[in-house]
Amino acid sequence: HRTRPRRRAFRWASGLAAGLVMAVLGYGGLEYVPRWSDTHHTGVGQRQQWLLSDGTRVTLNSATALSVDFTASQRTITLRKGEALFELANDPARPFVVEAGQDRVQAKDATFSVRRDADQTRVLVANGAAQVEHQAQTLELRPNQQALYRAGQPVAERQQVDANALTAWHRGKLIFNRKPLQEVLSELERYQYGRIVLPDTDLGAMQISGVFDLNDPHNLLHTLEQRYGLNITYLPFVAWVH
Repeated sequence: HRTRPRRRAFRWASGLAAGLVMAVLGYGGLEYVPRWSDTHHTGVGQRQQWLLSDGTRVTLNSATALSVDFTASQRTITLRKGEALFELANDPARPFVVEAGQDRVQAKDATFSVRRDADQTRVLVANGAAQVEHQAQTLELRPNQQALYRAGQPVAERQQVDANALTAWHRGKLIFNRKPLQEVLSELERYQYGRIVLPDTDLGAMQISGVFDLNDPHNLLHTLEQRYGLNITYLPFVAWVH
């Protein structure tokens, strides 16, 4: 009498296991498609670099989050926030796609970056070519070209830029060439906690040039202070520039 419950339990477990296998492999002749997914993120002031399963090198900038979803037919990255640089491994059979909100970037053999801020998305190509789709618009970007999509604007134009300077962050540098102080401070703010406040609009128009070391993010403002004679008052989570 004791063997029957065990046999029933064994049959039930075997049936469940078979059902799970059929669900995984696909019932009714559906083909099994290998899938690989992962999630990566960085904190404020951090950078991270790693290789994807296909050999693509990805570098995450400060405060960035993305997810990876690879199948047999496509390689897809979803950029949640921040900025990432992609150095693609060539795979003609599987396009490489980056989705950033309403924007979609596709390439096969290229080096490009995608930056997603609260009010805009920027796609920059350093090598190769990438196709950018935004609503009804499609743009083809070549080396040293970028597309900038601002919130509420359905169309962007190609812009000629210095891709080497704009992607210097992945080498641990920030490069500015005659940039207004206000823009420089907004960029530096990405790499440290708290806010940087500049109430003087005339001072904010002062042009800044130079190379800044990202390996010491807490010293970025001190470097600016020394080079340009700025006065900076440091408060908890606020730096007051005057």
